[in-house]
Amino acid sequence: MFQLIQQNDGLSIGVFGIGGCGCNTLNSIFEQRESEQAHLYSVNTDKVVLEHTQSDEAVLIGAELTHGYGAGADPKVGLQAAEESKEQLLTLINGCDIILCATGLGGGTGTGASPYIAELASEQGKPIIFVATLPFSSEGEFRSNIAQTGLNDLKEHANAVITLPNDQLIEVLGNDIGLFDAFKHSNQILHSLIKSLIDMLCFQGLINVDLNDFAKIMDCQGDAVLGVGKCNDESELTTALDSALNNPLVNQVDMSSSTGVIIQVNCKDEISLGSYNLITDTVRQQVSPNALVICGVSKIENLATNYELLIIATGASAKMIVEPFNKAPSSETEQSPAAKAKPQPSDIFDIPAFIRNQAPAPCGK
Repeated sequence: MFQLIQQNDGLSIGVFGIGGCGCNTLNSIFEQRESEQAHLYSVNTDKVVLEHTQSDEAVLIGAELTHGYGAGADPKVGLQAAEESKEQLLTLINGCDIILCATGLGGGTGTGASPYIAELASEQGKPIIFVATLPFSSEGEFRSNIAQTGLNDLKEHANAVITLPNDQLIEVLGNDIGLFDAFKHSNQILHSLIKSLIDMLCFQGLINVDLNDFAKIMDCQGDAVLGVGKCNDESELTTALDSALNNPLVNQVDMSSSTGVIIQVNCKDEISLGSYNLITDTVRQQVSPNALVICGVSKIENLATNYELLIIATGASAKMIVEPFNKAPSSETEQSPAAKAKPQPSDIFDIPAFIRNQAPAPCGK
């Protein structure tokens, strides 16, 4: 367990952008990618979207079915398109050790193809994490119901599913922020998580979290907490931990029901034993006494900050369901804490760093 730091160049992390929203997410993180071990794959039924997506490989699914013109906001077409292109998808899946997927629910391709891709990955024994955005309430109950059905199907097959309601972008960032800027913040969060996962799995340190550890935690199906907290001073580690555990942009998750947790501490220099114990004890107190908790510590000299905490908790239960599209708080007292205390847009990266995807306009392909 005590080894010199070295990079594991053999690990392959596949980042899939599924549908219009997922493909736009890849556009936002393609230029920021810092590791050759993260491979970006765009998957869509819309040929035009794929031609304008920045990725390592583009897969047009259901070419015979849709002729490259999209799924027409019909999840059944999205599913049939994915089934038609099963062999192409399996080739990509089998080339990855871990799969992260960004998708938007409520339309055709993302809602229909995502559960099928998760099922294929599960059958191949590949750990797969999804981040699924949910439509704005203003988009109507019909679209919301499609998204919820797709989310339920997705949870049956994916190891971990993070849901990000678009409505919470308004609550956290405010009505005045530009639409493109709001989604840029969210995409930055996805990039931060991807980088932290790569650092955790690709560098060996004093205490290692290896691929088998990761796969074991990912076997605990259910809702998940994935968060990153960063700080420069050791005295700020508790604040960074709180940032990793609480993200106002995602549906709240009851960590007390989590059955598997990874705590990864990355640091430029050395972390004190007391601080390490404080972090692990704090997380352990929030989960079941019977939960499997795996801890890792790596010294990585090129970190952007002195300390970085990555928390992955799986097998949890969501505290809340997406509210009906026409439900609104009747008074200020009913507003969520996130709505009352909106951070400045420039602070959003420091609040949480959960995995995230979205398109530059409300979409669900």
